[in-house]
Amino acid sequence: MNPKRSLRSMLAVGFAAIALPLVCLLLYSNHTASDALRGQAAEANKNMITLYANQIQAVLGNESKYLYDLASYNSDILSLDGLIDDSTEYTLAKVRIRNSLQQYIRFNSGVDIQFAYHAAYRDLIATNYNTGSYDETDAIQSCLNRMLAAVKPGDPRFSGWKELRCGDVDSLVRLVDTGYGVYLGGWARLDHLMVPLELIQLGGGGFAAFADRQGRLISGTYDAARLEDAPVVDARADYQRIRGKHETYIAVSNPVATTDVGLAAFIPEKRMLQNLAWFRKFIAWVPFFAFALLLLYLLYLNNIIIRPMNGLLKGMRTLTRGDWKIRLGDTASREFSSLNDAFNGMANEIQDLKIHVYEEQIRTHKAELKHLQLQINPHFLLNSINVVYNLAQLKNYEIIQSMCLNLVKYFRFATQTNQPFVMLSEELDHMDSYLRIQQHRFPGRLTFRIDLAADARGVRIPPLIVQPFIENAIKYGFDFMEKPFHIEIQAMPIEGGQRCRIRIADNGSGFPEDVLHAMQSGDYFRRTDGKHLGIWNCYHRLQLLYGPEAKLACGNAAEGGALIDLTVPAELSDTSANLLHA
Repeated sequence: MNPKRSLRSMLAVGFAAIALPLVCLLLYSNHTASDALRGQAAEANKNMITLYANQIQAVLGNESKYLYDLASYNSDILSLDGLIDDSTEYTLAKVRIRNSLQQYIRFNSGVDIQFAYHAAYRDLIATNYNTGSYDETDAIQSCLNRMLAAVKPGDPRFSGWKELRCGDVDSLVRLVDTGYGVYLGGWARLDHLMVPLELIQLGGGGFAAFADRQGRLISGTYDAARLEDAPVVDARADYQRIRGKHETYIAVSNPVATTDVGLAAFIPEKRMLQNLAWFRKFIAWVPFFAFALLLLYLLYLNNIIIRPMNGLLKGMRTLTRGDWKIRLGDTASREFSSLNDAFNGMANEIQDLKIHVYEEQIRTHKAELKHLQLQINPHFLLNSINVVYNLAQLKNYEIIQSMCLNLVKYFRFATQTNQPFVMLSEELDHMDSYLRIQQHRFPGRLTFRIDLAADARGVRIPPLIVQPFIENAIKYGFDFMEKPFHIEIQAMPIEGGQRCRIRIADNGSGFPEDVLHAMQSGDYFRRTDGKHLGIWNCYHRLQLLYGPEAKLACGNAAEGGALIDLTVPAELSDTSANLLHA
């Protein structure tokens, strides 16, 4: 396939055609806008200074939090005041404190020195400080010792980061009183805090600096030789014009919270006013040029990306709805052509796989259904033989003849259940034979009534689906009852004939509470212990044949006795029909 048709090459060509004019336009626009819009530039740099001031505040805040945590939980610091200054325990505690501070400052700290100071012993425990010379290190430590020796309760350094000048080094220092005669603190050089800010472009000749509480510059990248007088910045002003020896600067500043210093940025003003009038006229035409170019690019993208993408999405939605015949055509780009070919191949494979899975499900359902039916037939056969045996002992030949006649009807029906569905009228005739057999077994103790609506006679249901519930009722429902045990079977269409409900009710003792709870929660039908096989099989046969469309509800009637509701579709689904004709 021609590589020029690839999506990558097309996008590259389109992007170059649009980007190159826009890049040239934006380069010139940025070049002149930075010189023309003084107020906007000042606002942008004000935001930048504010952002970095907040960043410094966050760094120093973390240091303060660490010092407070150390003062609260470090056992060595809490016990240091109770040790003798020349004892071994005191020396070891100092070493542990210094190691803790050194470990933290090596990996986490944003300051240059962390220290602990024993006020009574005038003992400074400080971390290492990397400087260019030993004299500078000694000068800083001496400065800290002098400052700590002069600290009194209520000193401002206990409430925030305060300015401290050690020789030629401007810095910030923060103290925390542990309450046990030990001060914790951090010391940070201002020019080190300024390092990330120095990397920010402030225009040719621009610079940044720290200012003290009075607004005087104390540390930064500025060159005093470029300024006529020592400038004083006002943090409350949006921006200031500061005159230098060779040019004028726009100054913006922002205080650093929890400290007594502020950040200031100085941007040269000369370029801000260059070509301003001509630029305003030119900038008015920029939207029209941009609109025309973007419109052309949109048409180009619509042809090579948007239209093929919409076609692919439409095909996926159609495939999701179950239409496996959808196929996508060729497109102008190589990538979308490959995607469409892959989509078409996937649709073919899914269609074939769905057919195979569907056929396999039918075979599996059919095998499981036959297995369940084989489990039901022997179950009733054993009970029937037991009934015949009991009647033979009575030598009542008239009842034996009636018994045999009903057994013949029963087993004639049972031997014809090789198909998975029978009419509801045939199933209930079969139940009539079964219950008459049970009446001979329990003379005078069993009555029944079968009420079958005319509209429900032709409904197709699985064979022997009602018998297990009747068997269960006779087995558990009327032991030790004085009055006759009565079984009521009703079958009628519901929901406008779309479904059929079969209700089995008796006047016996009903379901035990634990069994009823297990059946209503579904735990009963998830058992695999092989107990109560009849009702378990009925439930799973219904699930195999109808899925969620079949409902089985169990309960106890208010006046006593068990109540079973079987609800099945009046019309067979595609899956059930396939099982019927398989």
